[in-house]
Amino acid sequence: MNKSVTKILTVFLLFLFIQNEAAAQNGVVRGIVSDRQTGDALVMATVSIQPLPDGDIKGTATDNNGHFQISRIEQGRYEFLVRYIGYTTFRDTIEVTQEDQILLRNVQLRPSSEELGEVNVYDRAKANNAGQIRIQPETIGRAPTPGGSADFVSYIQNQPGVLATGDRGGQLFVRGGTPAGNLVLMDGSLIYQPFHIVGFFSVFPEEVVSSADFYAGGFGAEYSGRSSAVMDIRLKNGNLYETGWAASVSPFISDLFFETPIKEGKSSVLVSMRGSVIEATSGQYLQEQQPLRFNSQLVKYNSVSKEGLGCSALMMRTYDRGKLDFESDQYFKWSNFVTGGRCSVASEESSLSFMEMNFGLSHFNNEAGGQEADTRKSSIFKSNLDIQFAHYLGLIRLDYGLFTNFRTVNYDLVNRFISLDENETSFLTTGAFLEFEIPVGQYVSFKPGVVGTSYLNRLNPKLEPRMRVSLDFSEEFGTSLHGAAGIYYQHLIGLSDFRDAGTAFTAWMLSPDEDRILKTTHYLLGIRQSITRHLEVSVEGFHKKIENTPISIWNPVAEFTTDLAYADGNVNGVDARIDFTTPNFYTAIGYGYSITEYETSQDHFLEWYGEPVQRYHPSHDRRHQLNAQLGFDVEAFSFNLNWIYGSGMPYTRPMGFDSFFNLEEGIPQVKDDYGNPRILLDKPFQGRLPDFHRLDVSVERLFQLQKADMKLQLGAINSYDQQNLFYYDVFYQRGINQLPIVPYFALKFSSK
Repeated sequence: MNKSVTKILTVFLLFLFIQNEAAAQNGVVRGIVSDRQTGDALVMATVSIQPLPDGDIKGTATDNNGHFQISRIEQGRYEFLVRYIGYTTFRDTIEVTQEDQILLRNVQLRPSSEELGEVNVYDRAKANNAGQIRIQPETIGRAPTPGGSADFVSYIQNQPGVLATGDRGGQLFVRGGTPAGNLVLMDGSLIYQPFHIVGFFSVFPEEVVSSADFYAGGFGAEYSGRSSAVMDIRLKNGNLYETGWAASVSPFISDLFFETPIKEGKSSVLVSMRGSVIEATSGQYLQEQQPLRFNSQLVKYNSVSKEGLGCSALMMRTYDRGKLDFESDQYFKWSNFVTGGRCSVASEESSLSFMEMNFGLSHFNNEAGGQEADTRKSSIFKSNLDIQFAHYLGLIRLDYGLFTNFRTVNYDLVNRFISLDENETSFLTTGAFLEFEIPVGQYVSFKPGVVGTSYLNRLNPKLEPRMRVSLDFSEEFGTSLHGAAGIYYQHLIGLSDFRDAGTAFTAWMLSPDEDRILKTTHYLLGIRQSITRHLEVSVEGFHKKIENTPISIWNPVAEFTTDLAYADGNVNGVDARIDFTTPNFYTAIGYGYSITEYETSQDHFLEWYGEPVQRYHPSHDRRHQLNAQLGFDVEAFSFNLNWIYGSGMPYTRPMGFDSFFNLEEGIPQVKDDYGNPRILLDKPFQGRLPDFHRLDVSVERLFQLQKADMKLQLGAINSYDQQNLFYYDVFYQRGINQLPIVPYFALKFSSK
């Protein structure tokens, strides 16, 4: 670690532990707000105090851990209120009797349909940061999914700025970034590939999701190691008092969910298992068999205490295998194994307001092969230990933490990339982050932060400064403004061959060139406007500057073997969304516009094209994307509709054909032999594939039986049978289509 980084971290650590007299507080009340039945943290719950018999109200909202703190409370008696939509309001009286007194109030709220009233779920899902979407379980079911349970990935694909390459492959691109630039966390543990090979499903069915934060860019200092987007999923805890279960089946997938208390009110366990059946059923009712298979298993243990200490442990395994091109013998296969644990506590005795510790192990393995091609393999193992703290200096909140990661990467690319054949590397990283939340007056909040990472002499250490700002006038005018800027380095790259779009193989490796580390700089500016209680409009513009992103060297002759090159680029765009929500009806329209452009210099460009530098739009540059959702409930029926449109993505056009002779095989007989045919390619990605659009619909009927509930779902994927291209094969010059119209039914039984 160089001297400048050492000095900065030293000053940072000294600053944390030196008490500043100017920041001395009066009384403080802090704690954690959670669901009484499960112990799940309740995010954005409203906590307030009011002097008795009357006086001005002071309040705050809980963070992602359900934690809150109200500072500078003068001596006296106060009414203490905690509110959360869908839960019974908690009321109590607290008394501050001396200066610097710390009161700990951990609150468990009881669910109550009577408190729901005229609920707009966006009251629970409002996010106050640039680039952020907060996702609640209620909203996941708005995207029709051909299974008994709604799925996180089906919902997230319908957000502006999120691009899925098709209905198979499990790849998501966010605002011009690649799938390898996405950080996916579940209860703080990293999972490398949570999306199944059938694009409607992931390891996150609605039963296991408590809440999630999706950052399309501009994420804060607590997240590091990725350059594009963050999906931070908090898993549900098992019920602490009652046993529950659910089982479902459809032509695509079967699901089983089970939860039960271990020690009533104190600990519980949750189990979720999923397995595909489409490979077996597709031959019976579709035009062709779908050679796609996947399964996943999740177990989570949870314990809580009245003192505010909560601990959990999880274990997950996934497996995916299939062909993206059904006519080819090439297959893709991957698996995940994740285990980890976390503990968090709000303390009455400590000067620290909140502390969390997280430990995890994650292993990912993937391969691609076939009868006519050697098998490419890649695997990565990661162990991590993270400690995070929340500390208050007066009204200023300080979040900081330390992290240590050990990784082993292994890959064998069988000459796909000439300079990257086979390798195994182990390395250790350490670092720290720091972020302030500084309120300025009643409406403005600044969140400056920084991340420092050291690769212990393998690569140069990096500092990543970041800034987020928000102006909240929602109480007066229903308006909130937000912005963000920051630098994001990614030392660990996921290399894919995107010369054609039909790939699901990623080789993880430490950046081969320490002087060319992938770097993106994010700039975001947006506005949210509540027109009425039920109608909200949001618009956000963004710019990303990309440096040193790894790409394939482009050869004007179609060849399977290539080498590694680097490109710089820019992404510019705007995402807009209109939401109208009532208890029994919702509709949403989202539009995303973006331009992704790369610039690269390669030796042969001058020879072939007369220019040493080429600018092009990569294969994931979708210029326009439009999403429309509609849903309503009528008695026991629920109807959901989702329509998505995307403009055509780039591909490389053939420029012509010729033939060649391999002189190593001997002198050719040119009169009788025409040689080996080959394709000559135009400049990279100059063509555009046809536009994509699809309509998915579903109708559900709930039957309340004597001992269980039964839900029957009827629906159709691609209901007007649009022929959508999945990808265009560069080497064989043929297109592979996505699914045709697929009617389906799903049957789900669940405990009352």
